[in-house]
Amino acid sequence: MAKVSSPTTTFNNEYFSFIVSESWKHIGASQAHADILAHNLLVGGLQGKLHQGLGVIEAVTIPYEAGILDTTTTPEIESEGETWAVYNGKKSSGHYVCTLMAQTAIEKARKHGISIVFGYDHCDGGNFSNYTQMAMKEGMFAMSSNNSVPLNAPFGGMDPAMSCPPFDAACIGGEELPLVTSIMIGEGYDSHICDAIVNDRDLHVAALVDQDTGELTADARKWGSLIEGYGRVADCKAPWTFLTPRLYSLNIWNEVMTAIINPKGKIAPELPAVPSDFFTMENAPCPVGGSYILVIDPSHFGPIEEVKRKSDMFVKALKENRPRAGFNEVFIQMSGV
Repeated sequence: MAKVSSPTTTFNNEYFSFIVSESWKHIGASQAHADILAHNLLVGGLQGKLHQGLGVIEAVTIPYEAGILDTTTTPEIESEGETWAVYNGKKSSGHYVCTLMAQTAIEKARKHGISIVFGYDHCDGGNFSNYTQMAMKEGMFAMSSNNSVPLNAPFGGMDPAMSCPPFDAACIGGEELPLVTSIMIGEGYDSHICDAIVNDRDLHVAALVDQDTGELTADARKWGSLIEGYGRVADCKAPWTFLTPRLYSLNIWNEVMTAIINPKGKIAPELPAVPSDFFTMENAPCPVGGSYILVIDPSHFGPIEEVKRKSDMFVKALKENRPRAGFNEVFIQMSGV
């Protein structure tokens, strides 16, 4: 079969941001809230994170349509100290709340060297590299996440009890690429369920727990179903699970950070496991139990130039590594891709 080249798509960033911002304002959001959402969705798309770009807007429009997300509120600091704070999200989007959390954490770290800010009662925060890179651009290090509805069964289990969260970290660098981590702490999202159903194919990995047999399966069509009017978030009666205990352990650690030590956080098992249940539940909670961002300003502990030097030296050591069979170069994760 002859290869057919794909047409080049021209993307107008300003127009995209304008449309998203105006749409969010149309349902009651402030200009600040609307602009933050538009920026975050744009960045996710530009980084190539298709499920964390425009697609992730469904993670806030579903709770909005279910009467959970309130676009009109302004998140506020409920309690704080010199190096910490807790934000009441007041049922706003996580995009808005986590941006305010990052701003607060950066200012506290600038004064005291380190800070942690928790959030609760807010909806999904989307692409968390938005928040960690805010700190990186200020010459700092940050890591951040929120938990989610329980899309995962524990390692060896069959029932939904654990979230499938993002985890992001970013550190100031020098002349080389900055050191960035941007992953999901699971084998797949609900977006992968959606893709498999829409395209009538198996998942990329056999990591769903078949509820009839207890075996692992890649057949999302048997257990998953689309939510009418949506194309990125899907229901699935078979939870994902972990293929290695290492990823399982990392997920447990993330639950500790986002919810268990968060004074107002809710753990994933307290949230509905099926996204469409939010449309029918009375007094449904926000689909995020809790969030955090930890920011460190390394200039408080030593020369920032030394941090940059070591970061560059580390990156060079990775890049200069001999590629093994099947690889042309050693990959450095960049800009949250």
